[in-house]
Amino acid sequence: MKITNIEKQKNDNMRFNVYIDDKYAFSVSYEEKEMFKLESGVEIDKEQYNYYVNYLVFKNAYNDAIRILSYAMKTKKELCEKLRLKGYSDSVISDVINKLIDLHYLDDEYYAEVYVKEKKERLFSKYRIYNELIRKGIEPSLIEIKLCELYDNEVEVIQKLIRKKSVSSNDKLKIKNYLYRKRFKIEDINKVLSDEEVY
Repeated sequence: MKITNIEKQKNDNMRFNVYIDDKYAFSVSYEEKEMFKLESGVEIDKEQYNYYVNYLVFKNAYNDAIRILSYAMKTKKELCEKLRLKGYSDSVISDVINKLIDLHYLDDEYYAEVYVKEKKERLFSKYRIYNELIRKGIEPSLIEIKLCELYDNEVEVIQKLIRKKSVSSNDKLKIKNYLYRKRFKIEDINKVLSDEEVY
C-alpha cells in the first residue's frame, strides 16, 4: 500500500485527508501527520495501516466519551450505550471505558453515592432509587450498600413528603395512596400515618 495523496481539509487547515492507493483512507490532525510521518509516496504495510486506523478510532471514541461526560455524569452502561449509538465497536468501547475508569473519570460507585444522596433529598423512596439505578446498570449489591450507608430511614422522608403536601388528618386515605404510588413500604406509611404528631 502506498500513500498517494495528503490534502488539507477545506474547513480546517490543521486536518488532513490521507489517500492510500488513490482511495480515501482516514483523516488526521497536523500533530498525528507528523507523529506517524505520513507523506505522499510512502509505502505502508497492513500492520501500519491497522495501527493508524485503530489509534484514530480509539482517539475519536475517547474524545466523544469525554464530551458526553462533560455534560453530565454517566454510568458505565449509559456511556457504553451512547458510544454504541455513535457506531463504535464493542472492543473500542471496552478500551475507552477501561481507560476512563483508570483515570477515575468513570466510577459507578461514586455515581451511585451521589445519586442516592440527591434523590433522597428530593424525597424519592428507596424502591424507586434502587430501580432507577438498576436501569442505569449499577450492580444490585452496590446499590444496596449505598442505600444502607446513606438512606437508613424512610420514615423521615415520608414525614417530609406529608408536610410538603400540607395534608390534614382527614386525608389519610388520600395520602396513603399517594405514598404507596411513590413506592414507599406500606408498614412505614402506616407507622407515619398512625402518628398524630405528623399533622
